[in-house]
Amino acid sequence: MLEILRSYTDRHAYIVDWRSQAQRMLRLVLAARRAAGGGPVDGRLIKALPGCRPIVTAVLDRAGLLAEGTDTYTPPQSAAHRRARTRAPISCTHCQAWGIGHSELCRGCYIWCARPRPVGDCVRCGTGPLPLREGWCHGCLRHRALLGPEYDHVSWLQLRLTERGLDQADARAILRPPGQNATKTDEETDPHQITPPVFVPHGQQELFPAERDWTPLNRATLPDPPPEAARLLAAFDAHARAHAWTDDSRHAAAHVLRTAATWLGTDAPFAESDLRAIRAATGRGSRCRPRALNAFLAERGLLLPQPCPAPRASEAFVERAIAGYPPRIAGELASWAGLLRGHPNRPPTEWRTLRRYLNYLKTPLGDWARHYQTLRQVTADDIHTAVTAVKGARAHERAVALRSIFRALKQTKLIFTDPTRGLSVTRHEPLPETLPPDRLAGLLDITDRPAIRLALALVTLHALNGTDLTRLTLGDVISARAQLLIRRPHGRHTVHLDDLTLRLLHTWLRYRHQRWPRTTNPHLFVTRQTVIHTGPTSADYFPASFQRLGLTLNGLRTDRILDEARYIADPVHLVRVFGISISTAMKYLHTAHPHRAGTIPR
Repeated sequence: MLEILRSYTDRHAYIVDWRSQAQRMLRLVLAARRAAGGGPVDGRLIKALPGCRPIVTAVLDRAGLLAEGTDTYTPPQSAAHRRARTRAPISCTHCQAWGIGHSELCRGCYIWCARPRPVGDCVRCGTGPLPLREGWCHGCLRHRALLGPEYDHVSWLQLRLTERGLDQADARAILRPPGQNATKTDEETDPHQITPPVFVPHGQQELFPAERDWTPLNRATLPDPPPEAARLLAAFDAHARAHAWTDDSRHAAAHVLRTAATWLGTDAPFAESDLRAIRAATGRGSRCRPRALNAFLAERGLLLPQPCPAPRASEAFVERAIAGYPPRIAGELASWAGLLRGHPNRPPTEWRTLRRYLNYLKTPLGDWARHYQTLRQVTADDIHTAVTAVKGARAHERAVALRSIFRALKQTKLIFTDPTRGLSVTRHEPLPETLPPDRLAGLLDITDRPAIRLALALVTLHALNGTDLTRLTLGDVISARAQLLIRRPHGRHTVHLDDLTLRLLHTWLRYRHQRWPRTTNPHLFVTRQTVIHTGPTSADYFPASFQRLGLTLNGLRTDRILDEARYIADPVHLVRVFGISISTAMKYLHTAHPHRAGTIPR
């Protein structure tokens, strides 16, 4: 049945989304047929489907499962639609634009009539009653925008094809009745005014650093690109179509590339800062895909990356917070941050973690900065006072941040003794919880997305977390031995795949190759946004996908480890199977077997 559906959709050039939706509708029909005891599918059952009824009817007819006497599905009110189609004009009744389909107004006139306007006869063409603006109808204003004010004295209209319509800025700039004063914006947006390009000679040295101002090109008509730029644009168009870009994204990126290639030439690489400025100046930033455009130019050696990227928000916050303390304390905190960011024996600490530590210690550090000149003067009593000033989780957070700072200062020999030595703060840690059995029943049948089905299997059966899923690469898949290599900061963990997970893995790899055969991304899981570069998926991709299914990634992983701990009360077994630490394994064992709870060995 799936082969018939695939051949039918390929023959009629249906997109992948339509094929997926038709596959879901076909499954509903087959499930209803099985519940009814089998037999041919009646036409009334097909009419009850929420969509894709013509495709389902054609596939069932080719498979021989359609009941006799059931005609090919005809949408409701098709006769009325055909009668309306014969009566519908082929040109707009207001501006006479041709090619509007079966409606009476083109998109431009439809938007024009949406606002309240006086109705009457046009002073130029005499047609009416029509919505007017200072006596002029929409067709005459479009006629003036196309031919200019030289033809205002005539009464005829230039026939034209309909357009997708004008936005509000274009309507204000182009559809201006005669007699109104033109502004500077009108001169810049005049469709007949073409600013000549300014080519930058290849190899010309920079006199002094300066940012180019691309705002004069906003809404300006671009000249014809030179032959080299035309070839580059043709290659980009073929690249975008091969990677299934949407029309809006492709047109926006092509406009940015055409502007840069026309004004700067194609001999030298394009600066990433110039591409960013063009997107911002021409209003193409929301629809353009900057990372995809940068990847296309980088493949051809035509991209000059931004040399000094702006610091991230967390990094800038840490720098500002440290600079706000006295010089000696600021130097000690800078040494602490530098050690955590560049520790030789462990991965660098993230900037957001340092930001949280500084937020936890904002009050005690401010008090010490007013009384002390350096952190060497901080005593154990000061540490105890700072921790006991708050309760619960906040006390534990302060203790962790203080231990991090003073241990780093002791390691760099900026202090002689560690005042946080022996500091211990207890906190309430919630125990793992299981999921109800009805939430796990039919887990793989709630979605037909190959990537999410594989992720569900890896989380539910092998207890992988979100970080593991995003870091997986194609090199970590060992198909010959049915293994998956998980790379973690504290070591490597080998997952032995079962038959179900291995089958889902092969299904996803085939789908990945069929949909994105030209991608160079080495990661196992890719999306439409990540196939154009080599980075992983976002950290929120899998949690958000699970949340749309009514599940949580951490909940599924916790339920799997807890279920294993109930049957095999051995922490070493949990460590070997799931690659977790011994303390985490003991936490799950104490939850599964409360009568065996005791002190966790250190």
